[in-house]
Amino acid sequence: MRVLGDRVDLEGLVADAVEEGRQVQVVHGRATKEETLEAFSEALNFPEWFGMNLDALADCLDTIARESGSDWEIVWDDAAELRRADPRAATGIESVLAELDEVHPGVHVTIIDR
Repeated sequence: MRVLGDRVDLEGLVADAVEEGRQVQVVHGRATKEETLEAFSEALNFPEWFGMNLDALADCLDTIARESGSDWEIVWDDAAELRRADPRAATGIESVLAELDEVHPGVHVTIIDR
């Protein structure tokens, strides 16, 4: 998992990942935990049963990682917005993403801290 600063060229980052053979999904951060989990759900097309909590986030991401069949990158852009508003929630989501990155070698996680 890598954390990048606010001067990142998102389009260039995505283009590089695609060129390297990864499928890329970008999640745009929001100011609350609920809104951020909703952003993950929308960007990654989670099933209707998604429970809007960290355990459900971990389950859905794990399922996608196992079923993707190829290298995959998830980019959480604007993560700083949640970090400012709710540091505990931001840390929880980062922990889920770090575990995903550790458990699945084909998964790449990038957090853009802006």
